Amino acid sequence: MIYFTEAQKKFRSIVRDFALTELVPGANERAKMDYAPSEMIRKLAGAGLFKLTTPVKYGGKPTDFVSIGIATEEISKVDFNSAPLIANQILMPLLMAWGFEELREEWIPAFGNGEKLACFANTEPDCGSDASAIKTRAARDGDSYIINGEKTAVSFGMQGDALLLTAKTDPEAGARGVTLFLVPLHLPGINRSRFVDMGAIPAGRASITLSGVRIPIKYRIGEEGEGFSKVMSGFDFFRAIGGLGAIGVAEASLAEAAEYVKKRMVFGSPMSDFEGISFKLAEDATLIEASRLLCYQALRLRDEGLQHTKESAMAKWFAPFCAVRVIHDVLLIFGWRGYSEEKPIEQRLRDAFGLRIGDGTAEMMKLIIARSILGRGFGPTM
Repeated sequence: MIYFTEAQKKFRSIVRDFALTELVPGANERAKMDYAPSEMIRKLAGAGLFKLTTPVKYGGKPTDFVSIGIATEEISKVDFNSAPLIANQILMPLLMAWGFEELREEWIPAFGNGEKLACFANTEPDCGSDASAIKTRAARDGDSYIINGEKTAVSFGMQGDALLLTAKTDPEAGARGVTLFLVPLHLPGINRSRFVDMGAIPAGRASITLSGVRIPIKYRIGEEGEGFSKVMSGFDFFRAIGGLGAIGVAEASLAEAAEYVKKRMVFGSPMSDFEGISFKLAEDATLIEASRLLCYQALRLRDEGLQHTKESAMAKWFAPFCAVRVIHDVLLIFGWRGYSEEKPIEQRLRDAFGLRIGDGTAEMMKLIIARSILGRGFGPTM
């Protein structure tokens, strides 16, 4: 049992009602589209879900991080692919807080209103988990930077209006040479190509190449060399949110299975009478609850201004692992119905599996956890 404040419970009820009313219709069909429909973007923006981290001065209604987790969980239960869209939009004000005021005034309201879509990029063809090994280069040229490189596996990369990316301003300095930039995607020298993915299809994942792309200095976020630490702080939040996205879709699947086994007759009895079925549901419910607790613990620590890197890594590893396990169990319980497109379960399994890869693999999360437990100078070196 997670103890929310009265305000958080009220917020959960509002988001749940919105999701059931506005997102349920057509959700299964949208899950097979390779883009986020403009109508859905307008609905999410109209509900204020893109403004959960937007400062009041830019027209936002900022809330606590636990409430952001609540919104993610409730949205994911009915429309899994809307949750990462929300997450991308609300990540922008957090990272752009270190940017120039002129840049914030231009872009943060547009992200909050859904007028512009954001995407984030660190991964490159030759590096993913080793975020400090990027090869994209940003070279200072007077009052501008010229960026060359390639970013890959960019969610909403085909549809986004601006790309928040990491680039090396000092190639010899390792992590201390990484700088963060916001790059409008209409500029000359930018090309995009689509990935054909097995799940999370509306995210429109893309490879984005930048060839001699010139941006003014005002598009730099923070000082040179600060990008790596700023991105890592964003990941601590993003990972817990992603975990709740996975849990939301697993919860929906488990609830459907619980109803199904009470009605489905096998050998003259409901399926729920068989231990092989009911015990599996009991195990899955326990995995879900444990995962939820980890995710909300990380978010509560962030709200309190406390260190939560270890807890976020635990949430990012464990929640998607449990979600895939639960949805897989549910698919087998439904049998051929679960395996076919008659039910959304097969799509959910493919969608949830992607969360075991993006924003940090299980191996990297275990590395973070181990180093946190063992202390500086101990634990795996890679």
